[in-house]
Amino acid sequence: MRHRLDTLGRRATLFTLLSAAFSWGFLGIIPAHGQSTDVQTTDRQFMISLRQSDSWLVPVSEDTPSRTTNAAVNNAAKDIFEAHSRLDVDLLRAAGELGVVLPNDASSEHLSLIREMAERTGDNHDRAYATIVRKTQGSLLVTATKTRATTQNTAIRTLAHQTAQMLVRTMTTLENTGLVDPSALELVTAKAQVNSVRVVGQNVEPSDREMLVQLAQHSLWQKPTSREASDRGKDARVRKVAGQLAAEHAQLAQAVTQAATQLGVNLPAEPTTEQKSWANAVSSSSGGELDRMYANLARAADGSLVVQVAQARASTRSTPVRAAAQTGLTLLLKHMLLLESTGLVKATSLQMTEAPPVAQPRQSTPATPDDSSPSIGLLTGIVALVAAGAGALWLVRAVGHHGEHRR
Repeated sequence: MRHRLDTLGRRATLFTLLSAAFSWGFLGIIPAHGQSTDVQTTDRQFMISLRQSDSWLVPVSEDTPSRTTNAAVNNAAKDIFEAHSRLDVDLLRAAGELGVVLPNDASSEHLSLIREMAERTGDNHDRAYATIVRKTQGSLLVTATKTRATTQNTAIRTLAHQTAQMLVRTMTTLENTGLVDPSALELVTAKAQVNSVRVVGQNVEPSDREMLVQLAQHSLWQKPTSREASDRGKDARVRKVAGQLAAEHAQLAQAVTQAATQLGVNLPAEPTTEQKSWANAVSSSSGGELDRMYANLARAADGSLVVQVAQARASTRSTPVRAAAQTGLTLLLKHMLLLESTGLVKATSLQMTEAPPVAQPRQSTPATPDDSSPSIGLLTGIVALVAAGAGALWLVRAVGHHGEHRR
């Protein structure tokens, strides 16, 4: 036992020393004026959280194959070791380029966890590994997804995107071992925002029901709007991206419907009033204005919903909801990347907002939009900014034509 503890300790120490050398190697070549000015506090916190997780997940996962006879745990540990090792290299490279100082040593808490895992044996070890690692990855997924949706730093956005994609895969691998305790699904860092119970469904958590409804409404406005942008967009890249989103929202709608059917949740047949206004804004525009309106509205809506979907993926105990959330998270991450690739997405579309509320019960009088809602305010602001820009351009052209006519 002492020999195994010493071996594991040396591995953790080697990981620390190599990381330190790697960090200083990159930091040494960065000029004083090279530090990025757009690395926000939340960006740094994400990088530090990722680094702290890597500092113990890598050595513990490297040691696990030699301590288990369970093939599923063995494969999961190898996958996690390789994935977090590669990710740590990318993290250190990004930190070096951005001038972000990361911790080189595992914290006392994580060192204690490494020792604790080294003392466990057999099924006790396997269950502890699957549960503790899955809990850590679930919390990290929420942090990575929020960073992915909001950061304005390209390098950090790429890192967060890679992290979220990797975590979705490795979390599934751990869950497939059948050894993850339900306590691993309890998120400490974040909880899903639930407005209220407004749809029918038996034995369904309100947060799960809310997510299914919001994903359904998200597709109800984005699918036809994407199809219209694909047909009427001016820019070829916008048309291609919109066409792909339209097709994949059909896939998302199918996954959500399947989960809702299994759980007895009634899904809305139309988007919210606010979402209809966003679709109308795109429909009433044309040319380059349509391209900008579509790219920014769709990206803002995706970013406003993706964190709640990540929270559901990390915390739900419902298998159907987990499957729908996994499909939703995978596609939303992909769609944000595609929309950003048009080059038309503005910084205002990367701000974190609340997801739009689910549909209210039908009343005798139409519901009045709540102008104080952060999501409505942001998306309406985007519409106004794009429209104002188009109007200014028209005015400049009109004045120019009028001047030419006078001459």
